[in-house]
Amino acid sequence: MKSFVIITALVRYKEKFLIGRRVKSKEFSGGEWEFISGFVEEKKDINETILLELKEETGLIGEIIKHGDPFIINEDAEWIVIPFLIDALDRKFKLNKKDHSELKWMDFEDIERIKELKDFIKGFKLRGLI
Repeated sequence: MKSFVIITALVRYKEKFLIGRRVKSKEFSGGEWEFISGFVEEKKDINETILLELKEETGLIGEIIKHGDPFIINEDAEWIVIPFLIDALDRKFKLNKKDHSELKWMDFEDIERIKELKDFIKGFKLRGLI
């Protein structure tokens, strides 16, 4: 099984949280809902990288509130996940069709019902990000 290190952000604007549906052509989890995420690159600062991912994937500017210790999700690969909580400075996003077919702000209770996000949500909760 392959292993990857990713950063993922629970992006918040007031009482809503942002999720995106990955384009179907993505190598991993195509067509599924996700939080804003990206691969960790060697010798790159993860704080700068997650804010850059947010901007590239949504056009949003954000402020890191905190990040938590990594957790592991085993699905089609082993994912070592470094979680962040980010406050967006605005709610108006711009869809990057290379990454997502859809973006939406949702109440957290609705996000908790999305099957493919359950392991991420558990990781966020155990690290005090929610």
